[in-house]
Amino acid sequence: MEKTNRRKTLALISIMLGAFISLLDTTIVNVALPDITVALHATSQSIEWIISGYALAFGVVLILAGRLGDRFGRKNLYIFGILLFLIMSITAGYAQSEESLIISRVIQGLGAGLFFPQINAVIMDMYSGKHLGKIFGILGSVIGVGTAIGPLAGGLLIELFGADNGWRAVFFVNVPIVLVTLVLAMLYLPKHQAPKEKVRFDIPGVLGLTLALMMLLYPVISRGSNGFRLVDYIWMASSIPVFLLLYWWSVRQAKRGKQPLISPNLLKNQPFVSGMVLSLVYFAAFTSIFFILSVTWQTGFGQSAISSGLAITPFAIGSVLAAANSNRFIMKIGRKLLHLGVVLVIIGLSGVSLVFHLHDGVFSAWWMALPLLTAGIGSGLIIAPLNSFTLSTVVGPERGGASGMFNTAQRIGSSFGIAVVGSVFFRTLDHTTAHSKANAFSDSLQMSMYVNIALLVVCFVLVFRLPRKI
Repeated sequence: MEKTNRRKTLALISIMLGAFISLLDTTIVNVALPDITVALHATSQSIEWIISGYALAFGVVLILAGRLGDRFGRKNLYIFGILLFLIMSITAGYAQSEESLIISRVIQGLGAGLFFPQINAVIMDMYSGKHLGKIFGILGSVIGVGTAIGPLAGGLLIELFGADNGWRAVFFVNVPIVLVTLVLAMLYLPKHQAPKEKVRFDIPGVLGLTLALMMLLYPVISRGSNGFRLVDYIWMASSIPVFLLLYWWSVRQAKRGKQPLISPNLLKNQPFVSGMVLSLVYFAAFTSIFFILSVTWQTGFGQSAISSGLAITPFAIGSVLAAANSNRFIMKIGRKLLHLGVVLVIIGLSGVSLVFHLHDGVFSAWWMALPLLTAGIGSGLIIAPLNSFTLSTVVGPERGGASGMFNTAQRIGSSFGIAVVGSVFFRTLDHTTAHSKANAFSDSLQMSMYVNIALLVVCFVLVFRLPRKI
């Protein structure tokens, strides 16, 4: 029994490290972009793709990776994805041109997209009941830390290794973490159980899903916060009939007794779909917080990357503390905990907005500490229980596909959140040119916070569609 528990613990460490490093890489590179521009003589378009290429590949492959894990083994897909991520981290660190760095980042995102859906699925395979909620609490802490600590970690590495080599260290820092992850995964992740049914590969479903997600995400990620053109709206709207056609194909395949890429049973699971939509909307608000605060802090107030990371640290601390203890609360009060979390995030962001509103030319990150800590606590009470509420409604061989769909919703939410909130931020900034630079950024951040709060109100309503208890 003790040996079994030890194996489970080491397997858990492996997948938590994978979750940490994949989300760390969504934010850690941001602070290195100025040095990359100088070192590789990169254009602004190439710089955008160093970030967006990773996010696009990550988001597009998630559902397919989840289904592949169902069919061919979560351990196999996890190890393959981690190995690909490792190789591309090394090639990115040694990149000698903007083109080679973009290629490395895209394939690195592909690797992250392959192994990330296996994390939730492996957790559900190994744990159940109250233990499942506890582990999702740990995962929520890891997600919060991985996302929030990126700018600070990147700033520290650049400060330590200098402008010439610091940006390369941002990629090389992955290597020791991923090596440990890989070894633990090979030794301790549960072995693949051969499926009872004959494995079928839904090629039309794969092509349809890839096309639909590309049409939806490419304009959002490539345009970012620069605002959408008419062609971008047309491109995104065109994804709707492709998604509908994919749904029709999935239903048709299921009626014939075949195995579609997206199971219609998942789409008929109301609590699962509600949780997926809630996750999409929440991540639209959650991820954009770091983007607009980092831009305001560094560009508006002329602070360093390290200072920016330290300023946001209270959010990460609050998120870790709350997520680690969320399971004991969720077992007592059920989905009301999610409502409490949303309210705390709204209060925290309102506090941040008020701090900037009262700014009078002298600013301190200490003024943001309490509001960000409050918002972080709220976030920690949301992310982990949301995983539990949503994914606990799925059993059996559909867990990998469900995990892929759930994580895809988060990536879509993050992309749209940064694009929409960032667009509001910069458009407001353009209309405040009469102000001082710092005041203009303060006004823009306030407006962006209002958008985030509106998204969180939608989250509050969506929580009612989740089950009362796990």
